[in-house]
Amino acid sequence: MFKFLTAITKHGKIFVPAHYTKEHLSECKKHTTFYCLQCREEVILKNGQINIPHFAHRSSSDCVSSFSEGETEDHLNGKLQLFSFFQQKKVQAYLEGYIPSIKQRPDILIKDKRQSIAIEFQCSQIPTSLVIDRSKGYKKQSITPLWILRTPPITELPINDIGIMKLSAFKKHFFVRYPTDGKTIITYCPRTKQFQYISNMLHIKANTYIIKTKKLSINDQTWPFAVLKRISMEEFQKYLYLYQNHRFKHINHLYYYNRRGIQSAFLQVCYRWRISPLKLPLFIGIPTAYAEVFGVHAVEWQIQLLDYLKEINVPIDSANVSHAKEFIRIRPIGLAGDEQKLLAVKAYINILNESMLKIGEDGYDGHINFPKMVKLLYSDFLAY
Repeated sequence: MFKFLTAITKHGKIFVPAHYTKEHLSECKKHTTFYCLQCREEVILKNGQINIPHFAHRSSSDCVSSFSEGETEDHLNGKLQLFSFFQQKKVQAYLEGYIPSIKQRPDILIKDKRQSIAIEFQCSQIPTSLVIDRSKGYKKQSITPLWILRTPPITELPINDIGIMKLSAFKKHFFVRYPTDGKTIITYCPRTKQFQYISNMLHIKANTYIIKTKKLSINDQTWPFAVLKRISMEEFQKYLYLYQNHRFKHINHLYYYNRRGIQSAFLQVCYRWRISPLKLPLFIGIPTAYAEVFGVHAVEWQIQLLDYLKEINVPIDSANVSHAKEFIRIRPIGLAGDEQKLLAVKAYINILNESMLKIGEDGYDGHINFPKMVKLLYSDFLAY
């Protein structure tokens, strides 16, 4: 049975039971009839000693819920706290405001002269198709969807403000994209009353990322919500340190624990080059822009690119878009579209050309200006 925090009286007044004392609610139950804002059926006011006071349909109700998930205590508390936040900021907000045209009821609906925003506080995992459909429904009504995740358990977050975290496909659906500050996931914990931002994602492989986290008390939050700045060069150096450590571990795993043996495409290149995987130059396996589209660690597709150029006898500084497209066709890696992969390949070739001091006969034996390469990677990261 779904719980909801608002109902309407026969006089048309929106009633939020959490704003009243238990004594007052007990009196209301005796003298006031409440109705569902969606179906207009009579609903039950529940104000026990443990749970947050709320409304519920009778078990025989035919009303189809328009909420995105079941109502846990965390969800109810989070909605109430966020609604109170908007009230304190003098924002025109509606708790569980129903939108008849699309039969959706966002947790909080904000309306002002400039825009309408649907706030969804998501505490549990639901099908991503439902997230997409609900967002599309809002956008069709010229309403901007803003999803806020329940802050993940401490075991899922890095110990330090910069660290490694796994971002599931579900979590990645909640990226908020800012033109100048990149992708961010906004989370909130109703128990600590703190927002926690997950931002500045740098892909390592699969669902593994280097990220930066930032906590912000609801009392210090602003509206519009605070936007985190992109990381500094000093912080990016920490990113690269973590990235290089993970690169070494990944190559080590590919070398010693690869179940495919000689069938491993990565090891086949190393055998052809007659080089130990552990001695590959550092410019093979760097975090270039768009590298995420390949899914695998960058060392796996970048070594394939350089091997392909070596095979067709094309130096790095002579590689062009046609070579990049042919590489993507002949050596398919990952599931993303070719256009996205082309951006990643072009970004990598550009980094090498801009920072290469000397190109050897083989693609892997060039000499790199590493300080310049780091600056280029940082610049691309800020722009990506």
